[in-house]
Amino acid sequence: MQDLESSCAAANDFTRMSELCEEALAELLHECKFDDDVRETLEASANEVLAIYSADAVYAAQSTHAFIFEPIADAISNELFGVEWETNLTHNELALTLVRTIEDFMGDLDQFLDNFLLVKVVDALVSATVVFYVRCLLMRSENLASAKMGFFQDTQMALDRMTGDIRVMTEFFEGLVPRMPSLKRVIEKEFEFFTALYELISIAAGLSDSDASNFIIVVHKLLMGNIDLTKHFVGDIWHLVNPQEEKGIWELIDSMEEQLEAIAPKSEAAIRKAMDRQQVSGLRLDRMMADLYLQSKRKLPIKSSTFEKMVNTLKMDWTSHDKGEGRRQDLSRSLLS
Repeated sequence: MQDLESSCAAANDFTRMSELCEEALAELLHECKFDDDVRETLEASANEVLAIYSADAVYAAQSTHAFIFEPIADAISNELFGVEWETNLTHNELALTLVRTIEDFMGDLDQFLDNFLLVKVVDALVSATVVFYVRCLLMRSENLASAKMGFFQDTQMALDRMTGDIRVMTEFFEGLVPRMPSLKRVIEKEFEFFTALYELISIAAGLSDSDASNFIIVVHKLLMGNIDLTKHFVGDIWHLVNPQEEKGIWELIDSMEEQLEAIAPKSEAAIRKAMDRQQVSGLRLDRMMADLYLQSKRKLPIKSSTFEKMVNTLKMDWTSHDKGEGRRQDLSRSLLS
């Protein structure tokens, strides 16, 4: 799977292999007289093979998201959330570039894939859109050196831009719902993170009287109860918008830790799923954040012993599954083999 076409070809190959497997089994059972126990064993084994082929077909199809977002990243990642985006791009031009690029690729996907696989690809593109957008924002926080001045010139204006961006992306995918009804639930589920992100930025900037604790709980649930990711992510938002208060938000989350773990304990199953070799890389926020934070060089307003414990926990959760793989690539092109 070296490009979009070869990934689609692989998906179609696995689909055809599944069909041939069914045909071969039917012919075998028709031509040969088997005892009931042998017949049951053959059918059970064939069902396992069919499940593998089906999963591999979806995996190959969804892997196309990496090749679709490569030109998107090249075109807008350095500008997204920048000064030009904030002050001059009043019509959400960068978000329009994102959706129009996806739309251009949709023509090829529609030609190469059957409807079932096309739906699976679009599901993946919704997830990849959220991951890409959030990662670009977190990289702004990662690269912000000031401990006194926030990144945006006018946070309210930046929030207005984000609202427009999210509207553009939402309307694009909702435009596909009549053809793919199940997509509506995917959009609602994946884009829920944008609401919490917007509210936390508003609170950090002093533009909202809402209780930060409520949205910290929401983020914690969406990150599958991973307290380290929750702390780091919320800390990044405050560092980006109101760095002078970043230490305070870390202390707030520390005081909430018992409550957060009771409401949404860390899901080991979610981590295993994110790291599973059959999980297409680049489609999960928690995996993206873990990768980002394990490479982060940003100084955090916490004790060194606390920082070391956090890093060790992240390594234990998010790298132990990778031992022996040796296939870590750049996030924009990574595909778990």
